[in-house]
Amino acid sequence: MSPLFFVVNTVLGLSVYLFILRLWMQYAGVNFYNPLAQFVVKISQPIIGPLRKFIPSLGRFDTATFVVLFCVAALKLCATLYFTKFNIYLGYKYWQCFIYAPLVIIHSFGYLIFWLLFIRAILSWVSHGQSQLEVVLYQLTEPLITPIRRVIPPIGNIDISFMIFLFGLTFLNIVFSNLFGFWWEILSI
Repeated sequence: MSPLFFVVNTVLGLSVYLFILRLWMQYAGVNFYNPLAQFVVKISQPIIGPLRKFIPSLGRFDTATFVVLFCVAALKLCATLYFTKFNIYLGYKYWQCFIYAPLVIIHSFGYLIFWLLFIRAILSWVSHGQSQLEVVLYQLTEPLITPIRRVIPPIGNIDISFMIFLFGLTFLNIVFSNLFGFWWEILSI
């Protein structure tokens, strides 16, 4: 792996996570006075702000942010193909990156959910709801966990809904890996 690829892949990967978070926070109705939410908005606003003049939102869905997310995801996939051995398989057909860009978004969203749930679980042992980060994590992840908690309530004082959700997330990762083999392998780099 070249140092340039590491830098490019890291910057583009963090950008994908940033724009996913912005979309997800808007959809979940996160309190935007929270420091984490303000950080996400202030970092992404120089790109999203001017685009909103040309690309209006559709209800609660921010299409300008989605367009940027889609383009950054395609660019990340193209960079991965360019810097790795996988470009040999495609014969430098980089237009396919735009076809498979939704896979980058799905893959990144799955990893983001995993890490947000993991951090939320750790914070629940330490801060007991007193952290502002924990409030945002709760607002983002609780809609995913609540349906499981309705079916399987906590056993004693142990809430296994996180484990069940992560089990389902791992299962979906395996299913997508089997469906999109080559392309899913690229995303793991």
